[in-house]
Amino acid sequence: MTASEQRLAVALGIILVAGGAFVGLGKMKAWKLRVDLLAREVADARAEAEELLARKDFWDQRSAWLAEKQPPFTKPAEAISSILNAVDELAARHGVSIPFKQPNESSERAGLTSAAVTLKVVGEMKPVMNWLYDLQQPESFIAVPAMTITPSDQESSKIELNLRVEKWFRLPAS
Repeated sequence: MTASEQRLAVALGIILVAGGAFVGLGKMKAWKLRVDLLAREVADARAEAEELLARKDFWDQRSAWLAEKQPPFTKPAEAISSILNAVDELAARHGVSIPFKQPNESSERAGLTSAAVTLKVVGEMKPVMNWLYDLQQPESFIAVPAMTITPSDQESSKIELNLRVEKWFRLPAS
């Protein structure tokens, strides 16, 4: 091999080594970023788990309160009746009217089932909002997952609420 061929071979070798190092360093950088991201996710999950464990007593108390206070599910008709009775009692207390009541399909979650009713509530703003506030007290286990508020077409001083009301019951242990 001549001297110029040797220089060319050395230059080619240097280029190949530098190119390989450049590609290798790029791959190592991408791998390090993935490892760092996974390490952050693990650290976040650990911090969240430690926070939940620190609040264990609070959640145990809440679970005991639910087991004691939440009404058990018996029959669908009784569940609908209980929600309608609560709605009507509060409506009479606050002076609002409920011209439309339509039972809906219930929904279930882990260990829970709901009775659901679609309502149209008509009244003045303050009594209707007080009725809505009293309806959703924690000990009633009633939630309003969907609602629209519109001005009344008949009387300008009143509003109409169209809402879905759910009362949650615990399912019997199986």
